[in-house]
Amino acid sequence: TMAVRVPRRLLSSPFHSRPLPLLHHRFSTGSGKKVYLGAIDQGTSSTRFIVFDGELNPVASHQIPVKQSFPHPGWADMDANEIFASVNICAEAALEEAGIKGSDLAAVGVTNQRETTIVWDKNTGEPLAPAMLWFDDRTKPLCNKLTEDLGGDPQCLQKESGLRINPYFSAFKLRWLMENNSKVKQAIESGAAAFGTVESFLVWKLTEGDKYITDCTNASRTMLMDLNSLEWSENLCQTLGIPMNKGLLPEKILANAHPDAYGVVNVKGPLNGVRICGSIGDQQSALVGQGCFQKGQLKNTFGTGQFLLLNTGTECVLSEQGLLSTIGYKMGPEADTHFAVEGAVAISGVGLKWMVESLKFGDSPKDIVNLAESVKSTKGLYFVPAFSGLMAPHWRPDARGIMIGWTHYHGRAHLCRALVEALCFQCRDVVSAMGVKPEIIKVDGGVAQSDFTMQLLADLTEITVERPKIIETTAAGAAIVAGIGVGHWKGIEDLKRDTETTATRFQPNPEAEAEWRHGRWLKAVERCIRWEDHHFGGDYEE
Repeated sequence: TMAVRVPRRLLSSPFHSRPLPLLHHRFSTGSGKKVYLGAIDQGTSSTRFIVFDGELNPVASHQIPVKQSFPHPGWADMDANEIFASVNICAEAALEEAGIKGSDLAAVGVTNQRETTIVWDKNTGEPLAPAMLWFDDRTKPLCNKLTEDLGGDPQCLQKESGLRINPYFSAFKLRWLMENNSKVKQAIESGAAAFGTVESFLVWKLTEGDKYITDCTNASRTMLMDLNSLEWSENLCQTLGIPMNKGLLPEKILANAHPDAYGVVNVKGPLNGVRICGSIGDQQSALVGQGCFQKGQLKNTFGTGQFLLLNTGTECVLSEQGLLSTIGYKMGPEADTHFAVEGAVAISGVGLKWMVESLKFGDSPKDIVNLAESVKSTKGLYFVPAFSGLMAPHWRPDARGIMIGWTHYHGRAHLCRALVEALCFQCRDVVSAMGVKPEIIKVDGGVAQSDFTMQLLADLTEITVERPKIIETTAAGAAIVAGIGVGHWKGIEDLKRDTETTATRFQPNPEAEAEWRHGRWLKAVERCIRWEDHHFGGDYEE
């Protein structure tokens, strides 16, 4: 690992009900036999299954929402059984729409919300606690104490893990469950507990417990994997209080594409008998789906949150400016590991959803964007949506949401525009922390389908924004790793794209006063930190 100083720097679409057509691709398809690939795309707000043909064109898809619960301020849960059930529901409907059977699929790939933590009983397959979502921050006191015990530097484990001590990562969620949930504690002591992120749980359930694995992109988000060896780290596990001798961790950390190590679907249902040939975390999957295979290429996915990944090639770059080092992709057991620098922002589409569900400003996220577009400016109103603290590049779990600049003049449309502008300012913060100004920001995800929002992004970042014809690239990434794993493609060198006539570009407006407005945004950020010093809602109830 080379430490380099870096200076400061798929969800369902809320704007379209059906997936857009993919970019045109030119692939080597071998014998010419009709090939189908399945993609399981399990996200924070929904689950999808998409059937692709051998040239990565979508044939059929089905999507359903999955419920979240927020039992206390800062907490965010999901029912793991509902997650698994949603996969089979979506697969059955998509296959029916495509007019094919599961046996017609060459392989299936999995992509998933990362960091979300599930602990289940190996004997029964039943979850022992609700899944703790990636943006849950109930572990903040635990993280604060650990940081203090280790000398006060939250980046003290960065060289080995690429990450910083923060509630975002799975290890702390697991540790919290160990300390606060008696079922989890007892199961770990008896050796019956299995811990995993969403893809581990799904593969375990699909193979009926035959494969207890994870992939290197998801494992790199637990804070328990050594970025150099791609193995569980004894040092990290010991430091974070996670036992390695109880069979608690997945047995293998796999490359994203693999011909057989992910197993075959054994459970009864629409996918029975189908080979699982790939798994990749959702943001890395979008990096692959966007075709960001060259060092220096950048993508930003506007999903529940906002995730910027910069391909750093085969070099693991360690940031000193609040960004994360992570695995980008590894397309086979003998393939090179490609790394990325990442900036993760908690609030994007979920902020629009909050305005719909909590503030009742409209019936859909599109209504919020339409309201935002109805006014020409916020008239000095700034909104920092730090609902669960601030993530990259600020990393302030003590921050909370703030609206500043209110006057009698302001109405709901100004508030909506302030939120949309906040999404753009947060992107600018992360790009600034990367230390390089890319020529293009490639965007995808539901929010990216709004022309207004993407033009505002170009204006406020002062960078050209490029949106491919397919917005939901995450599922395409899952199909790619499955296709490489099953041997349909030899590797990324077989993936050739023609994007010249299919991408929409948004050029920045030099008269947008972006620098001045960003300065005001940063003042608002300063005012929202050091706010929360404890959790509300009483003791944890199992």
